[in-house]
Amino acid sequence: MTLQTVGPTLQALGTDEQKAFFLPRILAGELHFAIGYTEAEAGTDLAALRTSAVRVGDEYVVNGQKVFTTGAHDADYIWLACRTDAGAARHRGISILIVDTRDPGFGWTPIITCDGAHHVNATYYSDVRVPVNRLVGAENAGWRLITMQLNHERVMLGPAGRVAALLDRFDSWAAGHGLAGDVDIERELVFARVGLRVNELLNWQVAAASGAVDVADASITKVFSSELVLRVGRVVLDLVGRYGDPADGDTAELMRWLDLQAKRNLVLTFGGGVNEIQRELIVTAGLGLPRPPR
Repeated sequence: MTLQTVGPTLQALGTDEQKAFFLPRILAGELHFAIGYTEAEAGTDLAALRTSAVRVGDEYVVNGQKVFTTGAHDADYIWLACRTDAGAARHRGISILIVDTRDPGFGWTPIITCDGAHHVNATYYSDVRVPVNRLVGAENAGWRLITMQLNHERVMLGPAGRVAALLDRFDSWAAGHGLAGDVDIERELVFARVGLRVNELLNWQVAAASGAVDVADASITKVFSSELVLRVGRVVLDLVGRYGDPADGDTAELMRWLDLQAKRNLVLTFGGGVNEIQRELIVTAGLGLPRPPR
């Protein structure tokens, strides 16, 4: 998250001071960011956020709460979206602040997800004082930074490697159980093997493009990959259950792993923006069609 989303956004829109401090440390792996966007009452409507930042002298005083802040328990800084002008239009009164997790008034509690793991957190901001020089970009102009960071995040959430891992584990299991090359199995996996190559091409297309990540390309990559990996996971689990014996140790272990991946991969369909909204972005930004009425 830090290297692939925050780093490029800081490189493009951060101050010289911010670039000099953060970018070398990000490249060296010496510090890590978490993204503070989602709020309980705003849900997927990011522009409805309520966490406030009021300027007092050379500081912003931040108050509010975020949920599903991935990695906040290990993060050095929070890339925080907050409202700096309560009277402005929804998308225009938002700013991005870099909050040091050591600052007084910052706290977090764990959220245990359906896979039984601790990846995400609720984060709390009670009169947290953030220096003005930790404002990224202009005050009230944070929406541009949010969309840039999210475009990078959507690409990050769509790597072909997730699909490849499912197929690699299945192929290894099949080879060990005399099922390698089985015609019926391969027929059911044709879509997965073709989809993997398409996913790779989408990744390379974004990587090869110069300049900023295209909005539509980022959304296409995320939607295609996140939905493909879920479908492949379901089909592979069905094949293992159909052709394997759960009493066999290798089969049981693979089934447990596939179940865990299914739970973890589900978040990809709404992390970085729900796929329904991504389809709207593909239509409007990619095809130039009018936004659907709401």
